[in-house]
Amino acid sequence: MIRINLLPVRAAKKKESVRFQLTLAGLITVFVVAVTIAFYFTVKSEATAVKSDIESGEEELRVLKEKIGELSLIKEQKRVVEEKLRVISGLEEARTGPSDLFGLISTTIPERAWLRNIKDDGFVITLEGFASMDEDVAEFMRRLQRAARFKAV
Repeated sequence: MIRINLLPVRAAKKKESVRFQLTLAGLITVFVVAVTIAFYFTVKSEATAVKSDIESGEEELRVLKEKIGELSLIKEQKRVVEEKLRVISGLEEARTGPSDLFGLISTTIPERAWLRNIKDDGFVITLEGFASMDEDVAEFMRRLQRAARFKAV
């Protein structure tokens, strides 16, 4: 009987199997390292982008804070100017108020009526005088009422 020794074939298959497994393990290791490096660089670039976005946002915030400061300064200046204009208009009104009052009285007083005294107590104006007839006083009061500057005559 002829015998064939298959042991060297088994040993060769075993060697080949070990070589294949080592090659496969090396390729997997290289692939894992390559994926890890790619992931690292991707995350690093995203972190750099986020960092630059934060820096630009902080710069924009700084610029906006400067503008807000300027705006509040302008609002304060506007308030001061409006207050000054209010005071000026009050002074203008006080300056022209008596002359307007005298003009109104002079245009509304009848011919046969005369004033002796005019007293201005802020919101109350007291007129003292005389007329030749009661109808002249009544006419003067009606004219003052129509002038619409006085609430009650």
